[in-house]
Amino acid sequence: MALLRCQHCDYRWNYEGENEHYATCPKCRYKVKIPGEKVSIFRKKKMERELKSKISTEKKPVKLLGIAKIVNKVIEDYQYDENMLIQILLKLQRDFGWLPKEMLLEISKQLRIPLFQVYQATTFYKAFSLSPRGKHVIRICMGTSCKVRGAQIILDRIKNLLAIEIGETTPDGKFSVETVNCMGCCSLGPTITVDGDYFGNLKSPDVKGILSLYT
Repeated sequence: MALLRCQHCDYRWNYEGENEHYATCPKCRYKVKIPGEKVSIFRKKKMERELKSKISTEKKPVKLLGIAKIVNKVIEDYQYDENMLIQILLKLQRDFGWLPKEMLLEISKQLRIPLFQVYQATTFYKAFSLSPRGKHVIRICMGTSCKVRGAQIILDRIKNLLAIEIGETTPDGKFSVETVNCMGCCSLGPTITVDGDYFGNLKSPDVKGILSLYT
C-alpha cells in the first residue's frame, strides 16, 4: 500500500495495485506515475506475495502409513539402491512373513523400477512367498536323488495328513508346504526341512511323528 496523489485532479488515495510504474486515479482516471522511491516497495511486496503463493501451493511431504511405511524403512536402510532389490525383498519377507501385492507395488514405486522386475525376482527365487505362509514351513526336496529314494511318497503323505496341496497353508495357519529342487544333502534323501530343521532318510511312517513336533 502507498499513498499517491493525482497530478491532474489532486486526488489522494492508497494504492494497492501491482503495477510498479503507473496507477489509474480512481476519480478522474488519469494515469499517475508512481514515484521511484515507492517502486521498490511495490517490488518487495510483489515478491513477498509470489513467495507466499509458491509456499502455499507446494505439496506437503506425504506421511507414509501402513505398507508404504514398512517398505520405506527397509528401502531407506539400503539407500534406495535398486541393485539391492533381492536383499530388500528378503528383509521384508523375514519381517512380514510374505510379500503381498501392495508391498510389491510400493517397492516398484519407491525404487522407481518396473513392477514386472520386482515380480520377476519374487517368482524366480523359492525363498519368496506371494501368499501368507503358515507358522511352520515344510519344504520337500524333489531333486533327482531324493526322487529316486521316494520323495514323492513323502510329499503325498504330508499332503494327505495336512489336507493341502503344494503352495497352500492349512486352515489353522500352522503349516505351509513347498518343494525345492535340491537341499544339498543328496546322500540323506528323501529329505525335508521344517522351519530349517533337516530330516533325512525318511520313510512314510516317519512323517506323522515329525509333524507332531511342531503342533
